[in-house]
Amino acid sequence: MKIIKYTLLPLLASVLISCGDNTETPITSNVTSIKIDSTNLSIRSTDAEVSLSAIVNYDDGNSADASKGVTWGNTDYDVLNMLEGEISADANSGEANVTIKYGNFSDSIKVEVIELTDVFIVPLDSNATGTHTLEARGNFKNGDKNITLVKNVNWYADNDAVLSVDDNNIWSIEIKSGDTNLTLRVFDINETVIYSIN
Repeated sequence: MKIIKYTLLPLLASVLISCGDNTETPITSNVTSIKIDSTNLSIRSTDAEVSLSAIVNYDDGNSADASKGVTWGNTDYDVLNMLEGEISADANSGEANVTIKYGNFSDSIKVEVIELTDVFIVPLDSNATGTHTLEARGNFKNGDKNITLVKNVNWYADNDAVLSVDDNNIWSIEIKSGDTNLTLRVFDINETVIYSIN
């Protein structure tokens, strides 16, 4: 009887273990490759975020978005800001490789940041007090001109002028009487205008 008892216990334990919550198959068991859904690309240094996705390909011919399941990285965080495939420039020029990795699989693309060469402020009515919309525009080294600048834009004003931004990232200034210096700064490029209001 003892022999049967000692024989059945290991068998029962193995059955109980196999019935546990151990049914999820690892993704890598039938993955053939992973890929970023973009080829090498260029972004302007003041563009809004660009969204990249990681696509996983399986041995049955199917594919799926695995952006949350891979490890994202890039080779130069001084050039590119990145969080789970959302990228934007952190410098006015440069290159970096965006990478993804899952298990033994990986992929990368090169991202070039196009340099901003000069900035300017869309003319405001300098003869009126009150609130006015601000728009920063600029020209780029690749020949793109009069482009609205979205990221890495800083505004400064004096003479008690009030700068504000709304939920859509649209800036405005409330100009008061007297001379107001309004400065647009993007990276190390400045443009200053003086509004004289009597």
